[in-house]
Parts: sequence; C-alpha cells; structure tokens
Amino acid sequence: MPRREDHYYRLAKRENFRSRAAYKLQEIDRKFGLIAEVDDVLEFGAAPGGWTQYVLSITSGIVLSVDRSPVVPLERMHFLKGDIMSPLLPGKIASLMVSLGIAEFDCMISDAMVHTSGDRSRDHSSSYLLDERIMEIGLPMLKRGGNALVKQFNGDLTRDFVGRWGRRFSESHITTPAASRKHSSEIYVAFLGKL
Repeated sequence: MPRREDHYYRLAKRENFRSRAAYKLQEIDRKFGLIAEVDDVLEFGAAPGGWTQYVLSITSGIVLSVDRSPVVPLERMHFLKGDIMSPLLPGKIASLMVSLGIAEFDCMISDAMVHTSGDRSRDHSSSYLLDERIMEIGLPMLKRGGNALVKQFNGDLTRDFVGRWGRRFSESHITTPAASRKHSSEIYVAFLGKL
C-alpha cells in the first residue's frame, strides 16, 4: 500500500475532503481557536482545496484563497491565481478585497510549501523565506486581534522567525498536528491576537 494511504488519507476520502491536510487545520483550529464562525479568511497555498473546504464549513465569512496552481472552484470560495513571491500579488489581493468589500481579514492561514530538494537545511531555509514573504504580505491585511498560521520545515531559523513575528501578536505557538506525517519535519506556527 502506498505510504500516503494512511488513516487520514482514507478518512479524507470518506468525508469528501480534497486532502488529508484538512485534518491538520481542523486540529490546530480546535486547539487554538484560529477561525470564528463569521471570520473573513485569507488563505495562501490553497491547492487542492482541503483547507478551503474546512474553512468554508466553519465560517460564513468571505474566504479568499491564493495559489499559483488552479483550484477546482468551491461554493463561496474566491480564488486568486498568483505566485506568493511575485511583487504584483499584494496589489492583486488588495484589488480583490475592495471588490469583495473587505477592509481587513480576521484570519490568515497558509499551507503553502516549497518544492523539496531532499536537503533538509536547504528546504528549511526555503520554507523560512516563503513564510517571511507570506507574513510581509498578509500582516498588513490582518485586523487587530486577528490570527495567523503558517507551515514551515523546522530548523535553525525557526526560533528567529517565531520571535520576530511573534512580537506583533499576543501569543505564538509551534505545533505539529497528528495528521502530519511522522517522518516529516513540518511544523505549524500559530500567531494569535495581532497587536
């Protein structure tokens, strides 16, 4: 049996989630109360849509999902195709916010990840730089009191990342949900209560 066909993979198939990653977000949300039932949410790294499905199931707010890969549309999802590293992306998001009538988001989440090279140090550094960009784009669009969540490969730069961005929030936490693969170095950093 292929390695990916574990408990969460089978559960996602049964419950019609597009990916097992939905259970990672579900666990983190239940643990930290990231997303409220009326929150407007900005999502980076949306494809294939498992996180989007979970968010849409718990909030009646607007969900704006960004990815450089196309995503099969979901009801109430607003999708923007774009590269996180592109200097044009913040302007595109801002324009769509105006058309949707959103001044700021209540929550920003990211399951975006770099393509892995097999070199743990290199992959960690690349994921760190990706998260830096996500925070640079998303933080100005996040309401005071808002929450943020990003994925990263754990490594030497993680403590610096959490420390620097954590100063902009009331709380910061590093967590690894049960649905993460046991051999993976992926972690999630939750920032709660933007100051």
